Amino acid sequence: MVLGYVVITLLMLSMSFYLIFRLKHLNQASTSILSKDIPSIESEEKLLKILLEQVSSEKKYTITKDPAFLDIFAAKKDEFVHRLDLVNKLIQINNETNNIFNKFNTLYVKYLRANWFYPPGATEDARNSKELITITAQIETLYNLYLRITAKEFILLKYNTNDSSYSFMGEEKDKTIDQLRNAINNLIILQQAGLFKKMGLFQETVQKSTKISLAIMLFAITFVAVFSFFFIRSIYRPINALKAATDHIAQGDLEHRINITSNDEIGSLGRSFNEMSKKLEQLDTMKSDFISNISHNLKTPLTAIKEANELMLDKIAGQISFEQMKLLNIIKGNTLRLILMINDLLDISRIEAGLMRYNFQPAQIRDVISESIEDVRFLTEKKGIFIQYEDDSLVPHVLLDRGKIAQIMDNLLSNSIKFTPTGGVITIKAFVVDASMLSPIFAQQGKLNNIQSFLQISISDTGIGIPKEHQNSIFDKFQQVVNKRESGIKGTGLGLFIAKHIVEDHGGNIWLESNCGSGSTFHFTLPLRVDFVLNA
Repeated sequence: MVLGYVVITLLMLSMSFYLIFRLKHLNQASTSILSKDIPSIESEEKLLKILLEQVSSEKKYTITKDPAFLDIFAAKKDEFVHRLDLVNKLIQINNETNNIFNKFNTLYVKYLRANWFYPPGATEDARNSKELITITAQIETLYNLYLRITAKEFILLKYNTNDSSYSFMGEEKDKTIDQLRNAINNLIILQQAGLFKKMGLFQETVQKSTKISLAIMLFAITFVAVFSFFFIRSIYRPINALKAATDHIAQGDLEHRINITSNDEIGSLGRSFNEMSKKLEQLDTMKSDFISNISHNLKTPLTAIKEANELMLDKIAGQISFEQMKLLNIIKGNTLRLILMINDLLDISRIEAGLMRYNFQPAQIRDVISESIEDVRFLTEKKGIFIQYEDDSLVPHVLLDRGKIAQIMDNLLSNSIKFTPTGGVITIKAFVVDASMLSPIFAQQGKLNNIQSFLQISISDTGIGIPKEHQNSIFDKFQQVVNKRESGIKGTGLGLFIAKHIVEDHGGNIWLESNCGSGSTFHFTLPLRVDFVLNA
């Protein structure tokens, strides 16, 4: 990881230094163009303009003999000399700059030892300095010749001399002017060619620098992407394994452990997690053993109390008063409630130990439901709740453990009665459904193979409903939805957990549909017409 960060840093630094170097180089080139080449061309064009203006004033003077034109001629002569001197200085400065620039580029290429880092020909002069100096010297010579000719012409003109030499000087002057104009034009053309060449090299340098920068950047991005992929995977995979292990623990699989393959912080976290899981497993085993032992120890005296209470209610020990009978009935009801709670705890111990036993026999579900309705009739009449039962007359016999299914019905009906207000209605329906109509999730959860159809039992109530946040955990151990209308503890929170395991051991599924304020519906299914026996 450290090596990867070092490589990324070096790549970024190399690209940064290269870009800084190239930008500095380009800045020097652009500065040279703007401050020296362009002003040189402008000065040379101005030099040609001054010459033409001077020639024009000279011709006007020879025609009109007006001293004002002679003054203009003299002023333009001074301006031409000054401008030519400026051109010479700019050429000299450009020459010195190019020499320094070329030495710098030569060292740069030699240092990098790779010509592809720098455009070919970039170390050459932007223009021929010797030729420029020669042309400026020629301009100076021709201009001095032009001045001497015009001086002689002005003297002859002053004395009105009309000898043959005057016309000869005129021809020589015109020839000199043409040569001077051509020399200045050549100087401008040569300067422009040098500027265009330098701008071409400048553009080529920009393109090459851009390509090199992009290449370095793409390489850096590729390296970062590959490095990030392996880095993230090295973190994601153990974290994902840790998450999966957490899910196993949350689902009650306390024997699950993480396979540790590293000695870093994540490996240390995995070892701590495994140690935690081991402790939880030990605590869960201790809890289960404690519940099993205490349940067995409590059931024996409670059975004795129940039997003695029954004998007293049957008046075996003598006559009892009405008030005594009321108290004995209270004892009976609470004793039965304690026995049911202890039975739930014993069932939990059997389920966790894999020792739950079933007595599967063909039975009519209508008989099981009718008996459960009779068992809770006293509670429904006391609370003013109406129970209605609807079934399909063609419902066949089902292979089931009658006592265990009755336990499910008693639990679901007790919950519905608990959460349904006075005057409410509980509806029980039993009907046959095709396996294809059930959710694929439920079909995959079944323990039976090749199920063609199911018997579905639905218990609906008009109670307060179950909040969404509790619906996912309602079938877990020790989970209860508190009914604020009922005071006291009404159960252990184990009934739905036990019901879920009983239904799944029958090869069916159980689920809930509920909305707050509009009641709840519990559904569970039992398989019909099964081609294969129950899996071990």
